[in-house]
Amino acid sequence: MLLKTKLLGQVYEFRSIREVLAKASEKKSGDSLAGIGATSKLERVAAKEVLRNLTIADLRNHPAVPYEIDFVTRIIQDDIDETIYEKVKTWTIEALRHWILDEKTTGMDLLLVSKGLTSEVIAAVAKLMSNLDLIYASKKIPVKATCNTTIGGESIFASRLQPNHPVDDPKGANASLLEGLSYGIGDAVLGLNPAIDTVESTSTIWELLMDVKEKYEIPTQTCVLSHVTTQMEALRRGGKADLCFQSLAGSQKACESFGISKEILDEANEMFLKDGSAKGENVMYFETGQGSELSSSSHYEYDQGVMENRCYGLARHYKPFLVNTVVGFMGPEYVYDTKELIRAGLEDVFCGHMHGLPMGCDVCYTNHMPTDQNDIESLAVILASAGCHYIIGVPGGDDIMLMYQSTGYQDIASIREILGKRPIPEFEAWLEKRGIWKDGHLGENAGDSGVFGEDLNMLKQMTPARIGIGRAGTRYQTVPYLNFLADQAAASDAVFAEVTEETLGALGKFGCFEVKSLCSDKIEMLTRPDWGRKLSEKSLREIAANCEKEVDVQIYFGDGLCAPSIQANAEDLFLTLKAGLEEESLTVGTPFFVRYCRVNTTRQIGELLKPKVVCLLIGERPGLLTSESMSAYISYNPSRKMSESDYTVVANISKHGVPPVEAGAHIVEIIQDMIRYKCSGVKLSKKLSDCT
Repeated sequence: MLLKTKLLGQVYEFRSIREVLAKASEKKSGDSLAGIGATSKLERVAAKEVLRNLTIADLRNHPAVPYEIDFVTRIIQDDIDETIYEKVKTWTIEALRHWILDEKTTGMDLLLVSKGLTSEVIAAVAKLMSNLDLIYASKKIPVKATCNTTIGGESIFASRLQPNHPVDDPKGANASLLEGLSYGIGDAVLGLNPAIDTVESTSTIWELLMDVKEKYEIPTQTCVLSHVTTQMEALRRGGKADLCFQSLAGSQKACESFGISKEILDEANEMFLKDGSAKGENVMYFETGQGSELSSSSHYEYDQGVMENRCYGLARHYKPFLVNTVVGFMGPEYVYDTKELIRAGLEDVFCGHMHGLPMGCDVCYTNHMPTDQNDIESLAVILASAGCHYIIGVPGGDDIMLMYQSTGYQDIASIREILGKRPIPEFEAWLEKRGIWKDGHLGENAGDSGVFGEDLNMLKQMTPARIGIGRAGTRYQTVPYLNFLADQAAASDAVFAEVTEETLGALGKFGCFEVKSLCSDKIEMLTRPDWGRKLSEKSLREIAANCEKEVDVQIYFGDGLCAPSIQANAEDLFLTLKAGLEEESLTVGTPFFVRYCRVNTTRQIGELLKPKVVCLLIGERPGLLTSESMSAYISYNPSRKMSESDYTVVANISKHGVPPVEAGAHIVEIIQDMIRYKCSGVKLSKKLSDCT
């Protein structure tokens, strides 16, 4: 196995397959952040030159994480069809690429041989492919899956209807739901992300989605995207849903940071097959996205592409109905700009198909990326031409709860029109009966939620989502489009705003003082999140000198991605928190403000001051609805050893979401539970669930 080559007179030698894979990857900001990407374009080509001569066996024999310590590796390796593997193990990665692209190789051929390929092999061949290679090959692969309906088919372009609401108000979610259905959205799934991850909220939204589905006799699926353990408990209590959702990661360590294990996933799959309301055998819905392993320091120095593929290897074990990557949600730290966004989307859909998965994509971006709606419109069309199974439909392209931009209802209608695509057949027939769809196009009732007997003006009062904005053909009308652009510009500006002296002065009356992370400005905070997670030595000394140790609760503020949120919410939130905690006879430390702050500064604070609970109040990335939202990241006895799953998060704190006073009262209750049960995050949720 030769890991050396000569290119244009220069010798390049690599220390391991891991290094070859990382340096052969197309540029991604996450790989650069991890210090593993190619340092020059020539080095990238040299790594590809070495990679093309490695064999399928070479890659299988060098999994990203050792078999003995990682259940993801064990699943990937144990699920391999050994008969097929024996036939192809001597193929080089170059030979595999040629075979995939050969016009004589059918989609069924690809699905058969893929059963003998590990995730690392599929990741490797993608690194030798151009964007057009990925589109051409991905389109070949005919993956189908069945829940209540069947997704997949050459002419089918499905959609997930995502009717999110800032506070999970059922009436507000229903308004967005009906609007989306009127545009022909929702044939893949009616799937809502809850603002609050509780059994009660999950059960309430399940009931809403199922009521709408049954009332209008819609041939589709329902799902609430809360944590898998929350859904399992809701099902035990008599709830009703078709699909079970969970985000996946590509290593056991990263999965543990999500609060999941093989045992949990096994149990969830069995529960929903037995007690869920689906008619078919595919009952799982998984979400992934390049960069999640690096963000939890669980990538084992492998590149984003390899770790993402390992998510697909884990997913295919459970024969899911839906899988989608979320290509822009993680932000510029992992996928920086439009070029990287397009590449990540194409890699993910191709590799998902090569794993035999019904692969979708949330074509999205956040407001701290140098990307806009034009870019994701282009990517959505490209992915649809590559055979992507489905994308996400959000009112007006603006998710008012998750604070990011995705594809809108009108965008999906436009792509179907441009490429001659259709909804899932049973859903298409249902649309035709209501005049929403006719002869492969939008019908006369499209975009009119009155078709469901609801008054549009009443629906618009139920939600701040961009519903009732009309259409110009399949596109947006001019005024709503310009309003969107103005709001997006304001949100982008908020990312680079600084907390003002006036705001700091107002907080100063509580004894609040200012310190700083290792970042010197906003640009560094955006591109070097690792620096934003650490406080300078000077700052640590100031905190130690001004804050009492071993209090019950240490509260501090961070600007995060939205400095205006501090000005809008911090004073009211802190006053409510302090009063509520002191009423419960809990001691509260002196607050401070961290400039250029990232969430995991919590770990340093926990080790320095040793409080029972640390509560970070930090600016969320701004959305179009509001550029003033903050989140509370709360943890019990935090340290460098804690995982992401040890955080309890209260999100969307603003006048448009959870009001600061209401959020403060809720956080006080959470802190009381943490101190009572001596844990936080997923562990606390389980304790509370067991007690209930």
